[in-house]
Amino acid sequence: MAISGNIVTMGGLAATGAYLRISDLTVKKIIEGDNNGKWQMTYGVACYVSADERASASRTTLVAPSVDRFKVTSDTEPSDPYAMAYADLKAQSSVANASDLV
Repeated sequence: MAISGNIVTMGGLAATGAYLRISDLTVKKIIEGDNNGKWQMTYGVACYVSADERASASRTTLVAPSVDRFKVTSDTEPSDPYAMAYADLKAQSSVANASDLV
């Protein structure tokens, strides 16, 4: 699972149609503070120029701090955390023209 979208890299360059993939994901129940009893999902995003670059043996990632890491808090435990993470990533303002890739 992955998405394609337009992002801005660390140097301010536009990466059109970048290949974005959830690189790591954690889900935990919050047990203190204002969000006690809620669920927190944190995920990172690996960014590549294209799907072909991601598949290559010498792949190079794009450095894009605006899409590096996200955190989502919900009242219920996510039944499909990866689907929820990809839906959240597509809704981020730092990812334009996001679409699912198969």
